[in-house]
Amino acid sequence: MESSSGSNDMDQQRKIQNTFEGIDYISHLPEAIILYILSFLPIKDLIVVSLLSRLWKNMVMNHLSIVPSSLNLDELEMIRNFIRRSIQRHQSADFLGASSSSQCLTNLIHSARRQYMDFVNRTLFLHSGCIINHLQLSFCYDGSDRYTRRVTSWVRFALTNKIKELDLDFSKGELLRPSDSAQPYELPNGSFCPNILHTLTLTYCKLKAASFGVLISLQKLCLRQVKVIEGSIGELVSKCPVLEDVSLEHCVIPNEFMVSEEDIKIKRLSLIDCKTEEWPMFSIDISTPDLLMLTIVGRYLMTSSIRKAFRLREVFIDIEQIYADHVQGDALGSLLDGFGHCKTLTLTTWCIQVLPTGENLLQKLPIPLENLEHLKLVAGMVKQELPGIACLLRSCPNLKILTLIMQDPVHVDWAEFEEDIPDILDFEEHSYWELQNLPFRCLQTSLKQVKINGFTGKSNEVLTIKFLLENAVVLENMEVFYAATNMFAATIAEQQLINTLWFQDNSHYLQTFSRASPRVQIAVFRNLNFNM
Repeated sequence: MESSSGSNDMDQQRKIQNTFEGIDYISHLPEAIILYILSFLPIKDLIVVSLLSRLWKNMVMNHLSIVPSSLNLDELEMIRNFIRRSIQRHQSADFLGASSSSQCLTNLIHSARRQYMDFVNRTLFLHSGCIINHLQLSFCYDGSDRYTRRVTSWVRFALTNKIKELDLDFSKGELLRPSDSAQPYELPNGSFCPNILHTLTLTYCKLKAASFGVLISLQKLCLRQVKVIEGSIGELVSKCPVLEDVSLEHCVIPNEFMVSEEDIKIKRLSLIDCKTEEWPMFSIDISTPDLLMLTIVGRYLMTSSIRKAFRLREVFIDIEQIYADHVQGDALGSLLDGFGHCKTLTLTTWCIQVLPTGENLLQKLPIPLENLEHLKLVAGMVKQELPGIACLLRSCPNLKILTLIMQDPVHVDWAEFEEDIPDILDFEEHSYWELQNLPFRCLQTSLKQVKINGFTGKSNEVLTIKFLLENAVVLENMEVFYAATNMFAATIAEQQLINTLWFQDNSHYLQTFSRASPRVQIAVFRNLNFNM
């Protein structure tokens, strides 16, 4: 609310308006009512109102200072809307004067971009000094000097004003960029220290850790398609004393970015398809005493270590690769060594196949996952996965829940190091579970629930279920969710009948298996809405 002197100025302006333009009834309304009316207007209309006079400009700014805004300034959306309105407003004949339809479209885009620049300038000016709950700026950045200066001024505004959630997206410029040579936008240096910023998302730009000062309120940092030019995870986190969530998606980072001797006190870390300029993956060597959740998705796994993860609750690892060697098995094994306090672990097929193929051909991990309660395995139930499944079951002595999510089989290619693993896959597939001699402690003392999603009735699926039922002494529940068959049928009705008969036959067959636990209940479902 403005001071009394500000109110007197407004009253004086109203009197002047009345003298020269007649009575302005709206302006004579109480200020509280005017501000209430303004609260119903979207930001575009507020900008128009602010252009009417100095009085209304002050009213709009007063309103914005009281009611925090949420702004989504999307350049591509504005360009599309501008072109759509232009085509609707003019007859097609109006465009025939242009040398070509392509030139006409280019002119419309240039006009739309000028309108967007003016709109952003006015919007940010009206919000100077105001609290903004959420600001999303989506640019069609083309690398031109003129546009770069504009963008830099907007970025500086965003990083120096009172914004709680900031999302800067530079990725949409690919649609307008004149050539592939244009480089992503690089955030300006300035040691920015926004006071109330608690969420920062950056997309498709270059970043130096030195670009920021201390971000005293930042709790969540998300980088997407960002090239980190210099710095490390330790340097970034050291500037954010209350940072909890860090997410990097499709980023290019320095070789040693994920290496830090100092404790990194974040709670959630997500690394999805990141790489260095030389290699599709990177080493991870960090100490995380407060870490609760860890996600790693990538194309390759290098030797890594997670230290002091005393509070770790959930880990998800997915390596999207079809090649492997024993070095990969050792790298995965060393990474799992740091998960002794983890409660829930999810591994996909590559991890399952590679894990037991290290130098020592593991039948169980050197350091058991003593605190693991829930193991989730995304597998195709092929022969190469069976040793990994057995290794993991032996390595989780206190496991309570086992979830198997069936997917299409993926066969990891061992051709390059076939001589290194002559024994690990040298077994008869149909008798693998019967020949397991080493004990599975979890089957004797702790495993109480098994969930299987996407069951298709393949031999290895059936034999694994049979093994679990015959050996899980304290098992209480087994839930099997069937997948529909792909058997050929002439009509939909015939397909439904085939699925029904197949479901009934397999359901009955599973119920005939002997059970080590007298309390176990087997529930079979056709519903694929499975909750992991």
